[in-house]
Amino acid sequence: MKQIPAEWNSDRLFISDLKESEIFDIQSIVDTSNYVQEWDGRDHEPDYVRTCFEEGNLPPGGKLENYRIQTICTRQQNKNIGLLSLYHGFPMEDSVYLEFLYIQSKTQKQGYGQEVIQALTRLFSELGYKEIRINVALKNWPALRFWTKSGFDQISGIYGDLEHSDKTFANMELIKTLKIHDIEKENG
Repeated sequence: MKQIPAEWNSDRLFISDLKESEIFDIQSIVDTSNYVQEWDGRDHEPDYVRTCFEEGNLPPGGKLENYRIQTICTRQQNKNIGLLSLYHGFPMEDSVYLEFLYIQSKTQKQGYGQEVIQALTRLFSELGYKEIRINVALKNWPALRFWTKSGFDQISGIYGDLEHSDKTFANMELIKTLKIHDIEKENG
């Protein structure tokens, strides 16, 4: 199974595999996403980045070699602004599961997230993947808007609590189908 490169870029961003020396810096960026806990019900994980670096965040039966955690850095300022983690080949071999994509709060709304998704879409299509999947908390309206705007227009399921309340939570899995022929047209 082909995987995304250890280093790649988009117009304004450089994305590369997380290095152990970056764990503290990237964890501080992830910590700015704590507001999402009110929507997804998860507890703060102060060692999330280190755990992902050492063990991965794997699906049931997953293998560490199929997992990637990468930093998102601005090319112009050479400053880390986010994190991307994904799993190649889940739930099917021709699927990629985006486990986490986060752009630091103070640099959101500048188009970086859309730029990452557009570049990933091209990259995964070129590698022969047929879909990208993500899981979004139903109460996370900003994320739902972002992902649907990014072309994640299929719902594969809704999971979690059956009733809505302040103390209950549910997630929706969204799918973006990749069209290899569209990429071939772009490349002429």
